[in-house]
Amino acid sequence: MQLLADETAATTAVACGPGGKLIDRLRSVDVPVFEQPHLKRSIDPISDVRALYRLRQLIRRESFDLVHCHSTKAGALGRIAAAMTGTPSIFTVHGWGFYNTEYEWLSSGVSSGERALARLTDAIVCVSENDRNRGRENDILRHTTDSVIHNGIAPVSFSDDRATIDEEIDRDPETVIIGAIARLAPQKDPMAILETGARLQRRGTDVTVVIIGSGSLTADCREYIDDHDVDAHLLGFHQHALELLADIDVFLLPSRFEGFPLTVLECLHLGVPIVAYDVGGVSESIVDGETGFLVEPADLDQFVERVEKLVSDDGLREEMATRSRRRSKQFTVDRMVRDYEDVYADVLDCSASHRKPHEPLTRSG
Repeated sequence: MQLLADETAATTAVACGPGGKLIDRLRSVDVPVFEQPHLKRSIDPISDVRALYRLRQLIRRESFDLVHCHSTKAGALGRIAAAMTGTPSIFTVHGWGFYNTEYEWLSSGVSSGERALARLTDAIVCVSENDRNRGRENDILRHTTDSVIHNGIAPVSFSDDRATIDEEIDRDPETVIIGAIARLAPQKDPMAILETGARLQRRGTDVTVVIIGSGSLTADCREYIDDHDVDAHLLGFHQHALELLADIDVFLLPSRFEGFPLTVLECLHLGVPIVAYDVGGVSESIVDGETGFLVEPADLDQFVERVEKLVSDDGLREEMATRSRRRSKQFTVDRMVRDYEDVYADVLDCSASHRKPHEPLTRSG
């Protein structure tokens, strides 16, 4: 969202919940930010109504031409507020809300809600073909225009004095680093990353585990490391995480569900081979056997085997790194912004002429 707000030719502003690094980054590039104190991630009927009221007021006061929404909760409130003010809206699906395996009991309700919201939405953009297919299977996209725009990222480059993992941990230079940048939360399953490291170390494989990030499972991860005597390092939140990523030899992504993860694109740009569960749109960026390995979801035995194959073969890692950098050219921020600007223009043109948006061509990286 930050890249899109900063790079598009449109005049942009962002409304979001209070606090967080995103606000600082947006303001650093002179994007106006309207913090919404009642906009929360969790369901809270009183706060949600207040957030909706304030969003409606904001849209009316600022006279926006178009409202572009992200995430399930903010996407719902933002689209309703836009409809209440007669403002056209777009919603980007970064993985449908019903993917969340922690709240399976809400799955049918989320699907029903998305079907209703789609009628209020002028265009829905999916970040992967998988999301688009699932949206159609759940009859969400019938009453709106839909397209696919794969995420893109800015060119990755560092100065000579970049942050390094060796400044953070003590290890033998020959030890292979496996790990991830990830929230320590159930979706990302950091315990699977630690267990992969533990199994390889028990086999005598010279690896150390590094996880950059924090979250609700931090204490559980620390307990696992202590109980299983794993050579692993939890670095927590790090403002130079992308620089540290360049030092990881094999990136692990055992997620339970995904949309189209940016960390995969960062790995491609940096030439870091990936082993990932084949969930969401992951297979639309990783080419199995060429830029990494895809594994059936929850098959930890196969996951560990694939990681071990990469760890033990320096030449294979180098080949995959070269192919990854080549493939990364498909996932640039310039391409992503151009595709979104096409959608913006189409929706605004249709709104001005009071006609239904036509079906745009599928846009993908």
